Amino acid sequence: MARIVIAGFGSAGYSALMSIKRKDARAGVIVIDPKKSDLMHPCGLPYSLEGLMPSESLYQNVNLQRMGAEKIEGSMEKLDTANKKAVAISGGKKIEIPYDSVILCTGSRPVIPPVDGLRDLIGKGLFPLTTVEDLDRIRKYISGRNAIVIGAGAIGLETAMALRRHLDRVTVFEMKDQVLPGVLDQDMSKIIEDHLKEKGIELRLSSRVESIMGSGSFTGVVAGGSEHEAGIGVLSAGFMADTALAAASGLEYTGNGISTDEFLRASSDGVLAAGDCMSGRSIIDGKTLAAKLATSAYKQGSLAGFNSISPEVKYRGSAGTFVTKIGDLEIAGTGYNTSNARDYGYEPVAGKIKSSILPEYFPDNPEITIKVIADRKSGRVLGAQAIGARGASDRVNIISFALEFNVPLMEIPRLELAYCPAVSEVYDPLLRAIDFAIRRM
Repeated sequence: MARIVIAGFGSAGYSALMSIKRKDARAGVIVIDPKKSDLMHPCGLPYSLEGLMPSESLYQNVNLQRMGAEKIEGSMEKLDTANKKAVAISGGKKIEIPYDSVILCTGSRPVIPPVDGLRDLIGKGLFPLTTVEDLDRIRKYISGRNAIVIGAGAIGLETAMALRRHLDRVTVFEMKDQVLPGVLDQDMSKIIEDHLKEKGIELRLSSRVESIMGSGSFTGVVAGGSEHEAGIGVLSAGFMADTALAAASGLEYTGNGISTDEFLRASSDGVLAAGDCMSGRSIIDGKTLAAKLATSAYKQGSLAGFNSISPEVKYRGSAGTFVTKIGDLEIAGTGYNTSNARDYGYEPVAGKIKSSILPEYFPDNPEITIKVIADRKSGRVLGAQAIGARGASDRVNIISFALEFNVPLMEIPRLELAYCPAVSEVYDPLLRAIDFAIRRM
């Protein structure tokens, strides 16, 4: 009977366990994770802060014992790869666990930028938002205060919108010249920027935070040579792969994560990696992909679990498909944006349209903006972005499918999409954007 250890139990660890049990119900699985609950859903943290759900609802127990798995509440210290033993700390004691295979699912950790005074004030009015404990601390601190959010990625913007529900003034600082940098093209991000301003959120783009103000407690930031006061700060400068366990175990890794082969095997026999701790790669061309997404982690964990028993299924990569809801806007994207595509040697051409979702005669007709990107020379689909009150993720998911199976742009208009005037147009906005891209090619 195979003995498999899973280090870390988030999206990747959970899907790895499910995959193992589907392949071999008799396999012995040991989960090592420091949380008291089995799962915690971090993507829900900003929405809980907004007041859409209580924080305790983000915890979930899946009854590991009934699933035929043992849980050790602790953390993995290192792997003794020569003797195939996992060394863990639980209850202050060191324990050794023999394994046939081990799957590293240690996730990511928040980036702490090298800003003067920042580390000293974390937890003292300046908080990350990565755990329910962080969420509860922020909730206790926000009464009657204005806020600063450092970073305009998805979590930063979701958090800013949540804080705006409670506070009169929220300011977001971003060192790049747009929100959601590296994800959306600048013309698409402008739609979000305008929406945030309408909601009363102040944006400071191209504005690097130079230092943190406060002696013993956060009082604001210095950016662009000017002081900006606030009663609370939220740090949302991104995430990086947690490779500490790989480093302690002598495994190969880069700044993007643990190195793996096509079967998600790390550099030592019997060791696999999945999720945010793993160095991701694009489904388009295998190039390094920095996206840290629960959906990618789940997919990787499922393959790693299957391959931990016998390596049979190859990992082809991720499209980096994402969606977020910020205020009244649903924002989705997949694949490369125009800048990334150009950097990777493609000649990107785009079809972009702004359109109502329903027929013109139908009432309460929301708008959507869709941009589809392809390579002019080969006709290969490279990515898509969509922003609207609804329907953005539905349409981007179709392009994600095209990326996964390498469907040429010219072939996608063959697709028949469902139509009802209360739901969509006969000539769907996605197909119109694709046709526009084809004409431009």
